[in-house]
Amino acid sequence: MDETVEDSVEESTEETAEVEANEDVVIDLEAAEEEAVVEQLREQVEEQREQIEELNGLLLDLSSRAAHTGGMGVCPDCHGPVTKIRRWVRTSTIECTRCGRVFHEY
Repeated sequence: MDETVEDSVEESTEETAEVEANEDVVIDLEAAEEEAVVEQLREQVEEQREQIEELNGLLLDLSSRAAHTGGMGVCPDCHGPVTKIRRWVRTSTIECTRCGRVFHEY
């Protein structure tokens, strides 16, 4: 009789270990899927950040060119007018008339 009790205890222990192992696998798969989604979102945010930086650079270039030809650009910092300011003594500049940021000096 002792052998039967020991066999059933061993079988019960093995079944418990298998159930616990199966539960761990499910949790690990879910965590891996979540990590993949998080990584994908991080990559998307980084791509969008690069696009925003590129567009800001293009806007700044366009504003400077517009101000150089006598037009008016837009400051990326304060959205004020960017114009070419001609001076008699100092060098002429392209700068924002609201915040004073200088974009180009001649």
